[in-house]
Amino acid sequence: MPAAARAQIAPFVANDGRERAPSPIELSIVMPCLNEAETLAICIRKAQRFLEESGVSGEVIVADNGSTDGSRQIATGMGARLVGVNERGYGAALIGGIAAARGRYVVMGDADDSYDFANLMPFVEALRAGGQLVMGNRFKGGIAPGAMPPLHRYLGNPVLSFLGRRFYNAPVGDFHCGLRGFDRAAIQELQLRTTGMEFASEMVVKAVLYGLDVREVPTTLRPDGRSRAPHLRTWRDGWRHLRFLLTYAPRVLFVLPGLALALPGAAAVGVLALGSVEVGGVELSATTMLFAAMALLLGSQLIGFGIVARLFGAANAMWPVSTRVARFRRLFSVERGCQLGAGLMLAGLIGAGLLFWRWQGQDFGPMEPVTLMRLAIPAMLATLLGAQTVFTSFLIGLIDRGDR
Repeated sequence: MPAAARAQIAPFVANDGRERAPSPIELSIVMPCLNEAETLAICIRKAQRFLEESGVSGEVIVADNGSTDGSRQIATGMGARLVGVNERGYGAALIGGIAAARGRYVVMGDADDSYDFANLMPFVEALRAGGQLVMGNRFKGGIAPGAMPPLHRYLGNPVLSFLGRRFYNAPVGDFHCGLRGFDRAAIQELQLRTTGMEFASEMVVKAVLYGLDVREVPTTLRPDGRSRAPHLRTWRDGWRHLRFLLTYAPRVLFVLPGLALALPGAAAVGVLALGSVEVGGVELSATTMLFAAMALLLGSQLIGFGIVARLFGAANAMWPVSTRVARFRRLFSVERGCQLGAGLMLAGLIGAGLLFWRWQGQDFGPMEPVTLMRLAIPAMLATLLGAQTVFTSFLIGLIDRGDR
């Protein structure tokens, strides 16, 4: 038996004098808490009743985030394990509580009496069946009137859950359900690090990225029992969730918009460098070419950001090394990037030299503007793209050393 598993089994002495070990803890029920004296006792009682009636070997943990209203005394008085977490934040409290848990599985849920701690068996059964992250789905289980603000129910949660499914192919219909169960060891290996409300999104996103078995079970939501306002702040925390979803999806945030700008921009520059084009009675010429060049430059910059972000995340274990990243690492080197960039810069300088030669041929007098732009814009583009490629290559070499 591994040492970590042995540590979960505290030996005791039976009446016959022989040392025996009780059953290991299977389930830890973790409740983050910050001044929840109004509802904490109800939640602990429900969780304890569930453990008693289901026969599941477990413990109730209150991860206290600095309560001053008597919540700590309530937790200890009712026999729950109190874990003090100094760093403020929903995620920080849960990280501390999960680290202190002794169960093989963990179910986490808010201590505001909005979740049904007396009905956790669907989570336990899904975990026993092999699920590593089991999400509650309030939209399937039922949301009582007044339990969720209309803005959250019909806009915030559905939109963020939709984006999470689209960005990460996550089989989760309720990304922000606070009642969820998981295999403690599997989740700890993800090294979750966000300390705010976005911790809920980080858990799902990393579980999907690292290939954990993610499942859903219906659960219910009822109005919480607090007289004060909730800790959740709609716009602030909604933005933090959205920011996290975008940050962990550099392909969506950088690469796809970059391609959408760069490819049409490059095509337009290439066509208009040969001459004006009439589309629907509108002539596209040098001015259009200038804006197409701008799109190409911006798009290429975004693509470079996407590559750097993807490699940075892989190098810092924010997500696993994908097949594409591994292939890029094999093919890329700073030297090759510099060679490509130098080639583009050389082409740009040759174009600038050609332009200077034409200007000289006109005794450095005025040149026809459209002809000038058709030569100057591609030369400028090649030079800037080349310089950008060189510097981005050095940045990649600094951030991501790979196996070299």
